[in-house]
Amino acid sequence: MIRKYLLSRLLIIFFFLLFSNFLFAQDSTTVQKFIKKTDISGQWFLAYNYNIIDNFNQFRLKRGYFTVKTQLNSNISVRYTQDITLDKDGNDAGNVEMRLKYLYMKFKCNKNTIFRNSYLEFGLVHRPFIDFEQKINGYRVQDKMFSEIYHIYSSADFGFTIGGNIGAKLNPDAIKKVGKSYAGKYGSYAFGLYNGAGYHAIEYNNNKTFEGRLSLRPFPYYIPGLQFTYVGAYGTSNLTDTNINYNANLIYVSFKNKKLTLTGQYVFCIGNFDGSYINDLYQPLKNDGFSVFSELFFYKDKLSLIGKYDNFQVYSNPMSARKNAIIGGVSFHFLDSKLLLFYGNNYENNFINSNQIAELVLEIVF
Repeated sequence: MIRKYLLSRLLIIFFFLLFSNFLFAQDSTTVQKFIKKTDISGQWFLAYNYNIIDNFNQFRLKRGYFTVKTQLNSNISVRYTQDITLDKDGNDAGNVEMRLKYLYMKFKCNKNTIFRNSYLEFGLVHRPFIDFEQKINGYRVQDKMFSEIYHIYSSADFGFTIGGNIGAKLNPDAIKKVGKSYAGKYGSYAFGLYNGAGYHAIEYNNNKTFEGRLSLRPFPYYIPGLQFTYVGAYGTSNLTDTNINYNANLIYVSFKNKKLTLTGQYVFCIGNFDGSYINDLYQPLKNDGFSVFSELFFYKDKLSLIGKYDNFQVYSNPMSARKNAIIGGVSFHFLDSKLLLFYGNNYENNFINSNQIAELVLEIVF
């Protein structure tokens, strides 16, 4: 029995190698064309973390992304992104696990029509806001974005997204100052329909969530880095056999150039997407908060100082404490990567339940 098992496996391997060699020998031109149209990239967050309150330290893999993008023709492309993280729950706690972050087909309209510079993503796609924010605030390496931390918006989900620039692209000089992403002269937009659970959770009901973003650039010729953004999400929380409303609104003001980044946001919501903000009667709870972020470059733009303050509250009965976070750090930039040393303090009112952390984290981008 063992010999038959081994023989069958060896035959499978033999025919696989034979077929692979035949394929590459017969169609090497096709393979070369595919490779030329394919981009492979990655982003890793590796850290040394010290919890000051608990006097506990550890080396950590905070996150890892591995992406393959292929251009099928001038209009259609596909993307595959693997999300690598540390499992913290269940019997597999401590294992490094892999899951999908993005898996979609993208259609981009290049023709000179009213839909020029617009696109459609279908599959496991970007939701409208988080990716936009991360192109301005590049410190996902420190932690998730404010609205992700408090379960207001998710970065990716199953569904579709339609987006594009408002007007033509900014001129090349302006793009050098503010970045090439979402570089519409008068702003950009995105909206879509999603399961609502996010890419990391199971969908528990048949309800869908609508999310939309509108970003306006009022002074593209004089202050191209200034944008005003509104984001809205409407649907129900991801709970079984319930119909709990989820309504999130966010106002985001941002400024970005080569030397300085400033952002401020205010979010006000009823419920949230995963259903964690409800009372004993299964009624959604009001919640709101704000966050400000800044980054200042110096020393030939190789060093920068960052600062962040978050403030958030869920209005339960009795009144829950308002949660706060203060972050400060210095970052060294090299190639497309960075090394960040920061101190963070997460606490509730009057510094109750304070959680003080010092961390050295390396972001590797390739």
